[in-house]
Amino acid sequence: MEVKDLNLTSVQEARTLIEKARKAQLRYARFPQEEVDEITRCVAEIAKREAERLARMAVDETGFGIYEHKVVKNLFAGSTVYENIKDLRTIGIINEDKAGKTIDIATPAGVIAALVPCTNPTSTVIFKTLIAIKSGNGIVFSPHPSALKCIIETVSVLKDIARKVGAPEDLISCMTMPTLEGTQELMKLSSLILATGGSAMVNAAYSSGVPA
Repeated sequence: MEVKDLNLTSVQEARTLIEKARKAQLRYARFPQEEVDEITRCVAEIAKREAERLARMAVDETGFGIYEHKVVKNLFAGSTVYENIKDLRTIGIINEDKAGKTIDIATPAGVIAALVPCTNPTSTVIFKTLIAIKSGNGIVFSPHPSALKCIIETVSVLKDIARKVGAPEDLISCMTMPTLEGTQELMKLSSLILATGGSAMVNAAYSSGVPA
């Protein structure tokens, strides 16, 4: 496929994924805290169960890092991060000050564009998925081309379990043909950007016009 055609295809894929994720997120935003918590728990559990396999995929595909270290990072994302967020209230009224006559209401951002580097691909996907769905958001990943297979597989594993326990089908998704133009389109159409990577990637996120 020519570069021009690939860019056009990537841009269209970004638009389609964002549109589907937005519809899914609007449904998900009506889920009660208990359902959100259960979906998040199940995603964390499968992440821990698949930590070793996904770590091996990441090292084999990218050539970066040490397998045992990748396992630790995956487990940290699926266990330590989860333990730190699992009891937080993130849906509806989360605090009430009767004396001051104020209430705090949690509101999802919408659909998050998540940029993933080749250095820590699988653990980054796990971490960002957990914090996105715990806070009522949808998420679409833009993978680094050098880690495409392991990122797509990680997203697929997490998406599959989330769907099986009640999450909308397109709440979690991933670009399969990422290009610079496609990623820029994804960022432009999202509600929030979570960028992990080198300075060029992060600067692009900060320059997109969307909170990053």
